[in-house]
Amino acid sequence: MNIKVLDPFKDGKELWLGLDKPELNQIRKVFQLITPETVGSKHIMAGLTIFAPGEASSLHNHPGSEELDVVIKGSGEVVDAHGNRRPFKEGDYMFIPEGEYHQHVNTGNEPLWLLWCYSPQGNLPKD
Repeated sequence: MNIKVLDPFKDGKELWLGLDKPELNQIRKVFQLITPETVGSKHIMAGLTIFAPGEASSLHNHPGSEELDVVIKGSGEVVDAHGNRRPFKEGDYMFIPEGEYHQHVNTGNEPLWLLWCYSPQGNLPKD
């Protein structure tokens, strides 16, 4: 069977981002699930990122890729390149246009679980 059923914690490629500069409070754990390396995907890349309370991603973009985010658990804010902030909560979907700079921030009191998908495949931020 070519159909894959994946467990993010067993089948995902684990990455810690932001450990090199802990003072920025941009530490998060990423589980890459749908990639050319993990399942042979050709058009999309997807996974799960978990942010502890108060943590954030770096301000980053994915040139050439649109992004869909689904908030599985928790709440927070998404910030654009101009510092504009928009809150999100569990069950919300976010659409980030191609190349748009953005930052996810966990403003809640529990871990934030964010499912993300890029199409076409893009790169994760380096930090």
